[in-house]
Amino acid sequence: MDLPQSHTVQPMSRPAELNPLHAALRRAFDAVRDIEVDYAIDPWKFYTIEPQKAHAIAWLNARIIEDEAGIEAAQAAYDQWRSVPGWVVVTCLRVDDPEQQDHLKERSLTAVQRVSLSMWSESIRTSWITELFVEDQRFYDVLGIDPKHELAVGILWYGHAEKPRD
Repeated sequence: MDLPQSHTVQPMSRPAELNPLHAALRRAFDAVRDIEVDYAIDPWKFYTIEPQKAHAIAWLNARIIEDEAGIEAAQAAYDQWRSVPGWVVVTCLRVDDPEQQDHLKERSLTAVQRVSLSMWSESIRTSWITELFVEDQRFYDVLGIDPKHELAVGILWYGHAEKPRD
């Protein structure tokens, strides 16, 4: 079985030195390198999400909300999600043993916390999203992630758009 590489980051559209948010994200990923793990590899994987995929995820979430809460709630959620400038999907290695899976997820959440704290230390706002849609096969399909090998843990939003002041 091919194991995922630790700290994998998908290519970004612009070099980090040209985009302060991406540069801060790179530094945040460096902050997780010293997390103690009990495995030969780090169990987490980070995927930076380009705008097209972020919009597809926002659309998927809106469709799920529409079924439960109606079109107005779905549109509001879609608009909110589309306004977020930075997205990182976090996964962890999937294993058969539930106890080991919980441990891997815990280690992955520790990595997310480190990334989030690093971003906050640079005054970059973050939010952690763990909605039910991360369990939806369509979410995996949009991202091209194999759910047999990786478990989606959630999405870290960063660099929130400022709300207009009244």
